[in-house]
Amino acid sequence: MKWIAITVVLLLFVLFPKKMLGGLGIAVLVGSIVGGFFYYQDWSERKVVEAVKVSVVHSLAFCDELAPLKITIDNFSDKTISMVEWNISAHQKGFSDDLAVPGYQIYSQDKILKPNARWRGCVGLPKLKRDVENASALVFSIKNRDAIFD
Repeated sequence: MKWIAITVVLLLFVLFPKKMLGGLGIAVLVGSIVGGFFYYQDWSERKVVEAVKVSVVHSLAFCDELAPLKITIDNFSDKTISMVEWNISAHQKGFSDDLAVPGYQIYSQDKILKPNARWRGCVGLPKLKRDVENASALVFSIKNRDAIFD
């Protein structure tokens, strides 16, 4: 069936080259406009999400031992946030291997944050691939951050 369609299109290009090239040009133009629109939407959404900063630090001064990781979320965007989700990676100083089990735990916070607002809270350690003697010596960072806006 594909070969029939290809043959018909090629035959039309041979019989009516000006009309087919004009139609092809219009199709390319429309496709470029539609693709550009979706690219711009994705770019502007990523730019707004990048304005939401999430940081993590091990802090027993701010948190307790059951949830020793202090999370700070800053909304530097011009939109109101209804939810933020993220993962936490854990590394030993000087090593690149992520000790947190991938995909095991997604952290989230549904505090509504207006533009230029800040939220702080505490969460538990991510599940680790192996036992670590001193979790406070690990370097924690945020990965796979996502924000949902009103």
